[in-house]
Amino acid sequence: MAHILVAGLGGLGSALAQGWLAAGHQVSGIRRRTESPAGVDLYAQDLLSDPVQLPPDQVDLLYIIMTPSSRDENGYRTAYLTAPARLLDALIEQQPLPPVIFVSSTAVYGQQSGMPDELQEPKPEAFNGRILLAAEQEISLRTLSTAVRFSGIYGPGRERLLRQVQAIRQGDQGPSPQWTNRIHSQDCVGLLHQIGEGWLRGEMQWPVVVGTDATPAINVAVLNWIAAQTGLPIGLAEPDIAPGRRIRSRFIEEGNYRLSYPDYRSGYAPLI
Repeated sequence: MAHILVAGLGGLGSALAQGWLAAGHQVSGIRRRTESPAGVDLYAQDLLSDPVQLPPDQVDLLYIIMTPSSRDENGYRTAYLTAPARLLDALIEQQPLPPVIFVSSTAVYGQQSGMPDELQEPKPEAFNGRILLAAEQEISLRTLSTAVRFSGIYGPGRERLLRQVQAIRQGDQGPSPQWTNRIHSQDCVGLLHQIGEGWLRGEMQWPVVVGTDATPAINVAVLNWIAAQTGLPIGLAEPDIAPGRRIRSRFIEEGNYRLSYPDYRSGYAPLI
């Protein structure tokens, strides 16, 4: 039985914790709120407050799944640089640092065109990408780690595109066409779990993994498909060429993880 510490028990972190519990492992969690899945040893706290509270038992694997309290530069810096640094500083005082799986974002690629993947050099222009890349690098300098760069996450509770279709029906003109990339939340959890299993077996894992499905799509095509499934088409024009990135995951393409939802059609169908 391994001891898993999940720092960040939002939607992904809570589902991940439940998966590890179901597999028979000890799971501790850190979050600001006092609610947690049954069976998780919760250390409710703000990681910016002194002192950092940690479980007494040795941690074998650490997930860092932060959510900024605000979507500005200070919010990102606090969530992705300050809080993880304070957590690692506290943990190293009581044990050698375990492998860390850090949830990042494809925002680190900036707006460069083409098909970025794990081998592509990140070139973030916006503050969110720059801070996430800095966080990846800081953690990798301190311990064995995998940064998982997720593209747009969708699934239960993440129904932005369904609301966008409704807005277009009510008169919104819709977005400008561009390439988009996505991954279902269930596959996010499965991918994070599988990488964690590899670390616990003592196997070196990829330092960077891109988490995205196999089918980038132009946004208006996705909206048209969703609308058509409900029987009320919205008729957005679908160009053959559009700006944007078509992100690839070499990790998934090479068979290291099998997607449960390989494209938006299989993923959105249960939500409609």
